[in-house]
Amino acid sequence: MTHEQCTPPSTESGTPQTKSKGRGIMTGRKSAYFWGAASGVAFALFAPMLRPAARTAVKGGIRVGRYAKKVASNVKEEFEDIASEAQADLDREQDAGEKDSKA
Repeated sequence: MTHEQCTPPSTESGTPQTKSKGRGIMTGRKSAYFWGAASGVAFALFAPMLRPAARTAVKGGIRVGRYAKKVASNVKEEFEDIASEAQADLDREQDAGEKDSKA
């Protein structure tokens, strides 16, 4: 690409458009301190109202965890049963193979 292709389009007066940095009332650290303090105050004010919602969310997480444990337990038991059946099949095949070789 050439330099002309990379430049922003020009305005009617023929001068290139420049991006304004959008400087507001507060910039940098002052703004960060302000928003940090404001969020802390807002949290302190709304915490009593948010507590029931947080408790409900935690209860939901506990329920999901219990359900996941139950499902995992069932899956583990099913695989153990399959492994036991496969082992029994192999033992029967081996016993049948030994009887055939003796005869």
